[in-house]
Amino acid sequence: MKNFADLTEREILAVAIASEEEDSRIYMTFAEDLTERYPESAKIFEEMAEEEKHHRHLLLEMYEQRFGTNLPPI
Repeated sequence: MKNFADLTEREILAVAIASEEEDSRIYMTFAEDLTERYPESAKIFEEMAEEEKHHRHLLLEMYEQRFGTNLPPI
């Protein structure tokens, strides 16, 4: 496994994309777990998940413009 400092720009951007995707999934899991008991809190986590999806989309667009469509495995 590479140290973060040894990653290329392409790899760092791929890590950021993967992190945004994972964060979105985590927030949606929280929202699903809270929906019945705490619907207002669940709504906040759903909104946070959507924001992370938006971040991922922006990063993916940036990646595709610079490096093409194939994300490297991390």
